[in-house]
Amino acid sequence: MKGYSQLIVGLLALGFASVQPAVAHLCNDVFAQAQDNLAVKVDIRDGQLRIGQEASFRVYLLNTMDRGIATIGLEVVAPEFDSKVEPDPEWNGFPALKEVKNGGKKQYFTVTLTRKAGVPDGKYKIDLRLFNPNNKSQEFKTVDIGNACSSHTMKPASGITVNGTATQTEWQQAVLCTDFYAYKKQGSYFTNQRADDQSRIRVAADKDSLFCLLGLEGRADADEDIAAIYAASTPDDEPRVVRIDRVTGKVTVDGDASSIVVKKSDDGKQLECRIPRSILGIADAKSFLVNFTRTTRKNGREDTDFWRGNPMSLQNPVVYDRFVVD
Repeated sequence: MKGYSQLIVGLLALGFASVQPAVAHLCNDVFAQAQDNLAVKVDIRDGQLRIGQEASFRVYLLNTMDRGIATIGLEVVAPEFDSKVEPDPEWNGFPALKEVKNGGKKQYFTVTLTRKAGVPDGKYKIDLRLFNPNNKSQEFKTVDIGNACSSHTMKPASGITVNGTATQTEWQQAVLCTDFYAYKKQGSYFTNQRADDQSRIRVAADKDSLFCLLGLEGRADADEDIAAIYAASTPDDEPRVVRIDRVTGKVTVDGDASSIVVKKSDDGKQLECRIPRSILGIADAKSFLVNFTRTTRKNGREDTDFWRGNPMSLQNPVVYDRFVVD
């Protein structure tokens, strides 16, 4: 597009580490904790950043550490652009970032980038650096803006028949979501560790429905094996959740589940489903935020795998990935 330099955010298989935070309870180094426990997400609704002469966007932060951050600042590292960073005027306690476990909420900076004279159209690396304003050499973390967008663009779904017999042709245009993590204790603290049994979930959408192909490997003898789909239109919305039990086929939702269609494959490892977007609160939205968990129960033991986030951030859509229907 003439007159615009562009950073195009493509499909991200892993997202970025900060959307899969771990909580280090006994670590004394707040900066070490922040590398994995400070979630950073850029909110760009169409999934791509285009900078003409100027562009603005929000950078959200969520602190899932075991402690608050007394003072935090943000700077943009991008030689081709001048930048202005402003905290939300309603950020209670700024520049402190309170931890979620003690009532902390997501907060945001507004970033405005202005192209420097003579900078041609193109794609440019832009980093977001979080640091201690009282000592700029002390860095919490630096995040590439493309990873912080965590955005997936897809064409409107067509030709998907929800009958329990998934074909490659039907689902070839869907976005694959995998690399699930389990929240477990490792040594003296909790971390998100790669799940032993990897779920593989494919996602597609048209104007009316969200389609999911849920591939749930292992744990065949579980008493319950529940895939949960979380969705929201914006980071400020309360997520809507649909839960589907692979074992019984039971669908649980806050409302009428009769319009949700679920079919199990013959081997019992896959579920095809069609969920009206209105049930998920994303009707008429060109882009929306989605997350997944898998929870299994056996002999009273419960295990949960997370695609994005952990128990403290799961109900906050700011850690979800954005899906854009092009």
